[in-house]
Amino acid sequence: MVLLAALPSGGQAAPKDGTLVIAYKAETPTMDPHTESSAVSNMRNRWVMQGLMHKTPEGKLITLVAKSYKWVDPKTLEFEIKPGIKFSNGEELDAHAVKYSLDRVHDPKVKSRQIDRLRIIAHKDAVQVVDKYRVRFNLAFPDAGFVNRMGNIGLIVPPKAYAAKEPIFWSSNQIGSGPYMMKKWERDTITEFEANPLFWDSQYPKVKRVVVKIIPEEGARVAALVKGEVDVVFDVPPVMFDRINQSGKARVVSKPGIRIFRVGFFNKHGGLFNDKRVRMAVAHAIDREALFKSILKDTAVDASTLLHPFNEGWGPVAKYEYPYKFDLARAKKLLAEAGHPSGIEVDFVVELGQYMKTKEAAEVLNGMLNKAGIRTKFVGLNLRGYRNYFRKHRDAPQKDFKPYLFMHSFGGGSGDSDLQLGAMASCKGAWSGWCDKEFDKALTATSSVLGEEEREKAFAGLARKITEDAVVVPIYRLNATFGLSNRVDWDPRVDERVMAWEIGLK
Repeated sequence: MVLLAALPSGGQAAPKDGTLVIAYKAETPTMDPHTESSAVSNMRNRWVMQGLMHKTPEGKLITLVAKSYKWVDPKTLEFEIKPGIKFSNGEELDAHAVKYSLDRVHDPKVKSRQIDRLRIIAHKDAVQVVDKYRVRFNLAFPDAGFVNRMGNIGLIVPPKAYAAKEPIFWSSNQIGSGPYMMKKWERDTITEFEANPLFWDSQYPKVKRVVVKIIPEEGARVAALVKGEVDVVFDVPPVMFDRINQSGKARVVSKPGIRIFRVGFFNKHGGLFNDKRVRMAVAHAIDREALFKSILKDTAVDASTLLHPFNEGWGPVAKYEYPYKFDLARAKKLLAEAGHPSGIEVDFVVELGQYMKTKEAAEVLNGMLNKAGIRTKFVGLNLRGYRNYFRKHRDAPQKDFKPYLFMHSFGGGSGDSDLQLGAMASCKGAWSGWCDKEFDKALTATSSVLGEEEREKAFAGLARKITEDAVVVPIYRLNATFGLSNRVDWDPRVDERVMAWEIGLK
């Protein structure tokens, strides 16, 4: 039986009266916790809903609605649920709610993009109710990382309410057991939250009301901060640090980040990127040193793999040197050897609007690729547009598929390396254009390894293989930089997430 330190449940009275205002660049695509896996959705949904496990601000895994858990055997995991937890509509959160919520991810009507992350419980009777407060997961294979994964996905919803409405209804509505209730949502403009009076932990939330404003332009967000109109902004560029710190109203807090930006390829329907030489040409065309000097200085660090410091496997690759040095002549030679002596023409599709310097970095990369004979058409899209474009091509019949390059980022705040590598490089990965069934088998085998040291080595080996096979081209890891009003009492988390209930006002 494993009983971890849980969120404390006593001591502080009602939340402090007041309103915390948070500014974001981009809107969450949906309010349904089981369809999306974007960073914004994952974070915002947790204000209203909860899962079995949780990560503390320091990155420690703790129980949340779970009281404890135990491994019955290497493929069977049992959670005991804390009694007495209510959803904001009065339904009780019990083992049946857990089963309903995890099964819902696999409901075809929901069209979930989280299926790859929960493939281990996709089979019939994978989630079993033992009694009212005990639920058992019968895993398809041993996976020591599954407990960690329950701290990142698997948010629990009230079964009666959610079953009574079609999935489309829940794309704009929410009910949960979390510290806040969503009271108003005007897409791309404003969202309002209010403290949940039925929330079971009396220490949270610290502030009664939260307002999220969508302000796409970074200068406008910073202006709102120094004017006292908002309290928290994310992704502050270094050029604006002095303006904030000298305003007398706000301050900058910057920490090493976890968000990795990469250039990726689609090979799921064949095409020119099936040839490793073409992918290597892309890698050799990128002058990483020039990119950092011109655009990314003080905002990011170089990324040689798809792992970050909180991932299993990071230790062995922390000092791993990226193998493809900038070499235009080599890039052109590789294209010629692959049968493209005159170069290639492809779209370069980039998600814009969520993170600083993305557009500037992508435009520089676009120019570098063109110099190597990789003639690209730059296509910049917001999160919803990028998601739709990506899905359209991923799901397109082979005859209609047009190969393209993409630039995208992934945070992976859970530290789950199976999730991290699978999401970006597996056949069913939520943000993967790649499919190699042998790699998928290796990832499953690695996830089944139970020894800590063995898992560390195995995940590091997979991360190096992804880089060396040029499955993707990791570029940089973005720093997590916040602008905070002086009335905010909060030390930002290590995983770049803004968990509103943790933030206090002085």
